[in-house]
Amino acid sequence: MAARLYDEHADLYDLAFEWDIEDEVDWLLARFGPGCASVLEPGCGSGRVLARLVSRGLAVTGVDNSPGMLAAARKRLGDDAELVQADIADFDLGRRFDAAICPINTLGHLTRDDLPRHLGCMAAHLLPGARYLVQLDLRDPDEPPPEARPWEVERAGVRARVEWSPGPIDGGVERQRSRIEVLTGERSGEVVEEEHPMTVWTPAAWAAAIAVSPFEYAAVYDGDRPERPRVEPGGGGHLLWHELVR
Repeated sequence: MAARLYDEHADLYDLAFEWDIEDEVDWLLARFGPGCASVLEPGCGSGRVLARLVSRGLAVTGVDNSPGMLAAARKRLGDDAELVQADIADFDLGRRFDAAICPINTLGHLTRDDLPRHLGCMAAHLLPGARYLVQLDLRDPDEPPPEARPWEVERAGVRARVEWSPGPIDGGVERQRSRIEVLTGERSGEVVEEEHPMTVWTPAAWAAAIAVSPFEYAAVYDGDRPERPRVEPGGGGHLLWHELVR
């Protein structure tokens, strides 16, 4: 079941993650290569990444299980993207793409049983040699959780303070909490809080999942740094970009 934040408050979610990603999209396109013309995004949310890809002239398709998120994406993209409501671990679009992208820990919403099905499904939708760029935290079980990083965003006269905090872990699942406080605009003073069960992936567990998937590891990059330097596989990190090859 989709969280209320994604359906009932999709506009606030969209606002919370409204930051400049133009440079990051350019970096991703360089990873995809010059022949890339079509991109698939599972868990596309409100379509903020798809919109940037469309502006670069690419044909895009987004898949998401949340009606609220897809409504926000349709509002943003109109007829410029194909948007499909489906489980990202079980869908069939009947064709293959040149590349795929899945940013900001979206795969953390999948269970450990869901991930192999998702990777198999993605492989079926990608051409041989295609890149799948996945942004996912990897955490050493002995390390403390990352600190919450509050931020503020503003758009069209609406400003909000956002915080996404780690929580207790039980059975490899962390109960993360999101809090969005609207500071200005018609909804000023409103606070939306929610709990999100997210699978915690260790470097070893993630490597094992990739090893038995239809993908091979090409590289890992530190997405927490502006230059996104390449790092050695096998370690932990925040917002790591994992470059997988079909």
